[in-house]
Amino acid sequence: MVAVKVLVVDDESFIINLLKNGLTENGFEVITARNGFDAILAVEEQQPDVVITDIMMPRLTGLEFLKALKNNPATADVPVFLISAMDQADMVQQGLDMGAVDYLTKPFKINEIIGKLRHHLT
Repeated sequence: MVAVKVLVVDDESFIINLLKNGLTENGFEVITARNGFDAILAVEEQQPDVVITDIMMPRLTGLEFLKALKNNPATADVPVFLISAMDQADMVQQGLDMGAVDYLTKPFKINEIIGKLRHHLT
C-alpha cells in the first residue's frame, strides 16, 4: 500500500516536527515547507495528496498559498486543511469559502488531525 503524501506548511519548526512525527508514526509520508512560496514549489515538485498549512507565515500566507493552488488547474483538486491559532468565525469562513476542506485550530490534538485526514481521504 502506498502511503498518503502530506505536505505540512508552517513557519514554526516545533509545529512542523510535531505534525511530521505524528503523521509519520501513523503511516503518512510527510514533506514540509516553511512558507507559502516554498509550499507552491513543493506541490509542483512533490505532488502531495493533501496539504496542511498554517495561515500566518512569511513571504506568502496560507490563504495566499491556498488561492494560488485553487487558481491553478493542475493543483486545484489538492485538498487543503488550514491550521491556525486564529479561530474567529470570519477567518474560518473565509478559509472554507476559498476552498479549504477543513479549518483546524491550534493547539491541536494529532489524533484529531489524523482522523480528519483519514475521513476526508476515504
